[in-house]
Amino acid sequence: MKKQLLLIVAVLALSAFAFAEFKVGIINPQAVLQGSVKGKEAIGRLQAMQAAKQKKYEALQAEIDALEKEIGSPALNADAREKKSQDLIAKRTEIKRFAEDAQKESLAVQEKEFGKIQADLMPLIEKIAKENGYAMVFDLTTSGVTFFEPAIDITDKVIKAYDAQSAAAPAAKK
Repeated sequence: MKKQLLLIVAVLALSAFAFAEFKVGIINPQAVLQGSVKGKEAIGRLQAMQAAKQKKYEALQAEIDALEKEIGSPALNADAREKKSQDLIAKRTEIKRFAEDAQKESLAVQEKEFGKIQADLMPLIEKIAKENGYAMVFDLTTSGVTFFEPAIDITDKVIKAYDAQSAAAPAAKK
């Protein structure tokens, strides 16, 4: 009898838990990055760095093109052609290394920039989730979510809170 009563209480407790409101939220970090002031600034810095790297790459490529033209000139003697060929090989190696280094640097800067933003966002997401009664918040890009009701998307709230926090931070330093 005592076991049955305990079992009934346990079932009732579990059913009450099962029917309790369980809110789930979703956030799109890419949209936060593209929509927030600090995210746009970070993207701008990355684009400026990549544009500078692209310009240097194009200059190196122009040097390679010029050497290739010079090598094809019938006015060159064998010694000069050999020297130009060696220069061309060196330039091709240089441009290859430059491209690899530029890609590594770009990824490192991107990780650093976006890592700072993510570190700033985590407490905001947690705060918004608690204030709105969300038990869980999923990252849209990594969770595998294929459909969600737009009402559970907290992305805009996070962008507004992040922009407000970012605007308040410089004012507090003054």
